[in-house]
Amino acid sequence: MQLTQHTDFGLRLLIVLARKDGPISLPAFSAQQGLSYHHVAKVAQALVQAGFAMSQRGRSGGIALALPAHQITVGDVVRKLERGLRLADCATCALREDCALSSVLAEALEAFLAVLDRYTLADVSREGVAAFAPWAAIPPAPTCAVTEPS
Repeated sequence: MQLTQHTDFGLRLLIVLARKDGPISLPAFSAQQGLSYHHVAKVAQALVQAGFAMSQRGRSGGIALALPAHQITVGDVVRKLERGLRLADCATCALREDCALSSVLAEALEAFLAVLDRYTLADVSREGVAAFAPWAAIPPAPTCAVTEPS
């Protein structure tokens, strides 16, 4: 599954907000990340509407987290920002009456979101790989030696 750019930018913005103490400027964030300001502004608006962020006008304004980072799960953010969260469009498929794929895909999506629900913004915003690396416990894949025929 691939997340949309909208969700990607939203997660990036929330991670930066979780690392800061106070509001940040959207133009500064856009420039630092090399992103379109207009796209970032739309993403920020969606984050405010979803209740993850709050915006402040004025000289010392900007955008800040509306909740503590440990209260925001990655799963919640993905659910709010991803439009039409589904893996396939089975409604128009000619096989839909005699196919179990839609239930398999629904189960896969549930599993995907269940993993994202286990992690908070506080978890994923820690700086440095050593601070939070659940993948470090995964053993490397075994190598297969290929021999030339004699």
